[in-house]
Amino acid sequence: MSLTAGTGAAPALSELLRRVREVDLPLETADVDAARALQRSLSDQIEDYLLPRVQAPDAPLLVVVGGSTGAGKSTLVNSIVRRRVTESGVLRPTTTSPILIHHPDDEAHFQSDRVLPGFARVTREETQLDKPQLRLVADDSVPQGLALLDSPDIDSVMESNRLMARQLLAAADLWLFVTTAARYADAVPWSLLTGAQERGTTIALVLDRVPGEANREVRRHLTELLSGAGLGSSPVFTVPEVPLEDGLLPEAAVFTLTSWILNLGRSDAARARVVEKTLVGALGSVPPRVDELATHAEEQEDLHARLTGVLDDAFARANADLEESLADGRVLRGEVLARWQDFVGGGQFFRGLEPTVARLRDRITAAVTGRRDTAEPLETAIEQSVAYLIREQAVRAVAEARMRWEDSPAGAHLIEQGADAGVQFRVPSDFDSRVGRAIAEWSAGVNELVRDVGQSKRAKARILSFGVNGVGAVLMLVAFAGTGGLTGAEVGIAGTTAVVAGKLLDTIFGDQVTRDLATQVRTRLVDASQDLLRSCRAPFDESLSAVQVQARQAGALRRSGHALEEALG
Repeated sequence: MSLTAGTGAAPALSELLRRVREVDLPLETADVDAARALQRSLSDQIEDYLLPRVQAPDAPLLVVVGGSTGAGKSTLVNSIVRRRVTESGVLRPTTTSPILIHHPDDEAHFQSDRVLPGFARVTREETQLDKPQLRLVADDSVPQGLALLDSPDIDSVMESNRLMARQLLAAADLWLFVTTAARYADAVPWSLLTGAQERGTTIALVLDRVPGEANREVRRHLTELLSGAGLGSSPVFTVPEVPLEDGLLPEAAVFTLTSWILNLGRSDAARARVVEKTLVGALGSVPPRVDELATHAEEQEDLHARLTGVLDDAFARANADLEESLADGRVLRGEVLARWQDFVGGGQFFRGLEPTVARLRDRITAAVTGRRDTAEPLETAIEQSVAYLIREQAVRAVAEARMRWEDSPAGAHLIEQGADAGVQFRVPSDFDSRVGRAIAEWSAGVNELVRDVGQSKRAKARILSFGVNGVGAVLMLVAFAGTGGLTGAEVGIAGTTAVVAGKLLDTIFGDQVTRDLATQVRTRLVDASQDLLRSCRAPFDESLSAVQVQARQAGALRRSGHALEEALG
């Protein structure tokens, strides 16, 4: 690809940059740190290097001088331009703000926000800025068409400096990597060298402070390392260990390096070769890295969906089980049956009932007429039984959701993060009182329903004789009167209860209305119960909402990557 071939890629790069920045990676997966670093690296490279270079292929060559702490970068830069432009010394880090030295005629180019747009331009280091600063220094000793950038240490004790150094290296046409005879094999620099080579950056190395007697051996070993890393064609310069003269290295010590760098600036052809090599390599490295980021984004989408699915499963099962328990007779066990016997005339009632339905109806009618005071204990027993079933399902759903979330690093982190913020992933402390209020409202609604439906003269008369609460209690029993959840003697008692209670209501409303009323009463309670269960799910949903993952972000990112490949031909 020629220098001008990349200009058609500018719109595709702009769209890709937008997509890269939009990727959501909020969930703490095992490799999310690597994913976020990749996203940041891609964004910085596109914004700081690829877009500016594609849009202005003839712009000055940017040489970024980078390396390890104490490698002598600032001294080397000062020695190349032959004056003390940057600070050097024993205190670390000495370079906290990058310094860019350029020819005066290139000032307009580097003042533009198109180059390293995330940095504020300053002429001296300032402290009251809300973003990183780039200090510009104009100097006639630097040829037009070339600039030197002294960057922070790649292994600085300050994380902000380390991140800045990596960002600036990704913006380089040429990375002049400075190391020493004692540290040239360190792991951190080699990791960055490998990454730069994979991104296509042109690299040259400077071995600084090399003792004369060790020069040949160190240079030979470094050359072997470079060949093994695929950097065998990178030029290597050696700076001997010599005393400084007024804070600068003697001209003879840096003559070869200085000549090579300055000649790049003076030769249009040499400068174009470096720019094209780095640009072509950088553009070629983007699509596979975009695909890798898309894979991470896809993982986030899938994980967010799985965490949501856990909640859907746990609470859907709780709702289904609760609805079943409200229809299969489980409400009628224990205390409810005892209060029913009290309601219809004592514990001996069921043992003495005649077998015919007519006589059963007559006996129950006689028993309940005028006994309104016994309806309240029955209603209370029903309400307590229903409350127990609701709480049982709420506890189970919350426990299941929490346990399954804790099985994944992302879910466990959400729970830990929520707990730190005071979120309670358990049944709310006021849940029982809320259940009580909801059931009381439902119970009052049942009685109101009895009043509204029983408008005929005959129905009114019977309702008045039994009492609204009494008829309401019987209606609740009919609504819950299945026997699927009961065992042993309870089945027979509940079955008899259902027949008797149903026939009693039939005498008031008619059989079809009785069935409709029972269904309506149960449906109202199921709806109220689902609202209560949703309140137990709320902390989980709120935690997921705080780490919302954009839908189909991976696909959009891949499409933008493919569009860039097409633009590059």
